[in-house]
Amino acid sequence: MEIEALLREMNLEEKFRFLTGGGLNHTSPVGRLAIPSMRLQDGPFGLRMKTQDQQQGMADRIRSAFPNCHEGAEVVSTAFPSGAAMGAAWDPELVQKIGAAIGEECRAYGVQAILGPAMNLKRHPLCGRNFEYFSEDPILTEHLASAYVQGVQSQGVAACPKHFAMNNQERDRFYVSSEVDGRTMRELYLRPFETVVKHTKPWSIMCAYNRVNGVLCSEHHQLLQEILREEWGFDGIVVSDWGAVRNRAWSLLASVDLCMPYQEEALDQLREAYENHLIDDETVNEAVRRMLVFCRRTAREQPPQVCDFEAHDNLALQAARESIVLLKNAHETLPLRPEKLKKLLVAGETAARPYVGGDGSSRVANPYRVAVPLEELRKCLGEAVEVEFLGDDQLRTYENEIGLMEGLVCRKAMEADAVVVFASQDYSCYSETMDRPSVELPPYQEHVIRACHRAGRPVIVVLNVGSAISTCNWNRDADAILVSWLGGQAMGRAVAETLCGKNNPSGKLSETFPHRLSDAPAMDAYPGDGYKTVYREGVCIGYRHYDRHRIQPDYAFGFGLSYSHFQYANLTLEGERLSFDLTNDSGRDGDEIAQVYVQFPENAWVSHPVKELKAFRRVSLKAGETKRVEIPMTEDFFTYYNPALQRWTTEAGTYTILAGGSSDSLPLSVQTERSGPEHLSRW
Repeated sequence: MEIEALLREMNLEEKFRFLTGGGLNHTSPVGRLAIPSMRLQDGPFGLRMKTQDQQQGMADRIRSAFPNCHEGAEVVSTAFPSGAAMGAAWDPELVQKIGAAIGEECRAYGVQAILGPAMNLKRHPLCGRNFEYFSEDPILTEHLASAYVQGVQSQGVAACPKHFAMNNQERDRFYVSSEVDGRTMRELYLRPFETVVKHTKPWSIMCAYNRVNGVLCSEHHQLLQEILREEWGFDGIVVSDWGAVRNRAWSLLASVDLCMPYQEEALDQLREAYENHLIDDETVNEAVRRMLVFCRRTAREQPPQVCDFEAHDNLALQAARESIVLLKNAHETLPLRPEKLKKLLVAGETAARPYVGGDGSSRVANPYRVAVPLEELRKCLGEAVEVEFLGDDQLRTYENEIGLMEGLVCRKAMEADAVVVFASQDYSCYSETMDRPSVELPPYQEHVIRACHRAGRPVIVVLNVGSAISTCNWNRDADAILVSWLGGQAMGRAVAETLCGKNNPSGKLSETFPHRLSDAPAMDAYPGDGYKTVYREGVCIGYRHYDRHRIQPDYAFGFGLSYSHFQYANLTLEGERLSFDLTNDSGRDGDEIAQVYVQFPENAWVSHPVKELKAFRRVSLKAGETKRVEIPMTEDFFTYYNPALQRWTTEAGTYTILAGGSSDSLPLSVQTERSGPEHLSRW
């Protein structure tokens, strides 16, 4: 039956129920009209779903059953690297493949939408959900999020970008108001969503819990109707975050089509508003029409396919390999050489029980396979190398006297030829609903690193973390530092291969690692007064903040070492095409992530960050090979959002284009003149 015919056949009560969830993760069907229930399941880097029997048998219909209210078996799915890890890979093509694999698994389980990608920016390093987000930079985020959406929807499954918008802290997230000026909102926090909507056309978007400038996101007409729909042309459904709707009628007027999960009072609110003429048939029908279009877009024309979990595991391994960031490698400590090792000491609980993802709604509880770093290291090194392990039962100082622990660690380290310390914060630091207390490792782990260093053996630290970490307390005690992130089910193998030289690290930081928490952006306004948090830092978050205030972080945005070495040369600008030579002048094949930044004119009328990322390219180079890297320029390179004109505009002047391997290493530059509008104030 055609959509308009279905609209005419549905009665008002059926429409109200269709616009309100039928349970925790599914919509209400209309059986007499053959309108099926649709499933929207958690992600974003792996399908999270209870078994079908448990979903169908769920009897308790409550206002908010979030995030982990039901115990029971989860379906098998692939645990891909977290958003932070995907961000560190700087590889849209890879992320698109991951999106397609997740979409494939959704199809196999009869799921119509995956709740991802999570694409909020990392405004400050304490946000507990930063492990889900790609980056502190809007350009990197928009490229990766767009690729993710394309991949998922290529399988006939809806992507649901979230959380729209300005949901940049977990503390007080249900009611805090993000107080943001118009330019900051547009250039940073809305830009990735705008790009995704315009270029990849997602079939759904999730609105956030928080308020923006005093108005709940679920009731924000300007955000959801005027900007998202009318200005950007979004034609999908707006889904509420789970339990975010306070008044269903007000949210419907703001353009929220689907209120999740089921909540009886939402139906009462719709009935009352209709009787009082607050909402009318046209408002209701428009939302129902969009829901029916969504149903058609995600309809199953063929039986669900069988997933190739082995292929997905290989893809998760590729992603984990690409995401690993080598921060330090003094005296070429890495890679380890098995022929020079007789004994390796491995310390730290996550070597045996790795954190492959974070907690909360994104946690993949039943991954297809989990590679354990300790076991994979033993495989890589072979039987000729003895690998001894010290877990937290021997390292935690509240379970062991500090002197006894230190003596044990020093003795074991001296007996080994090298030491690998796996370090992480408490698992609660990588979870929604709460923020992290610090950016430092637990004190006992820092002490383990120092104790191993005093033994006089090479010390390699593997950071199994979800967010930026300060290394200043122990950096000088480590000879090499790897960041494995929450790298998914294959992370253990990727780490072992990188330590042993079978994988050449190529990841780059997609977020700045601060020297101290006090150095980090937005900390003077975080977490706010309990009612609001003022974004007084404006457009200067992440590396922009460090540039503006001339603060040296531990490790800069875009930084990452390799076992290869790369040289940049011969930057030219011909018309709208930027090009430069990239050479691998080492004896080993490797990948480099080339980055392009722009500096605005010195005499600009508007204040700008010192530089802004505008483009990047992952380039594979054989040993000794040189490639000419070409990057097309677009007008977006030179625009900023002018809130007075209410549009993106370009100022006339001389712009400097910079190219290199990280935000603090940009050896190449070229200048270009751009003309602005004839009259800057012209509408």
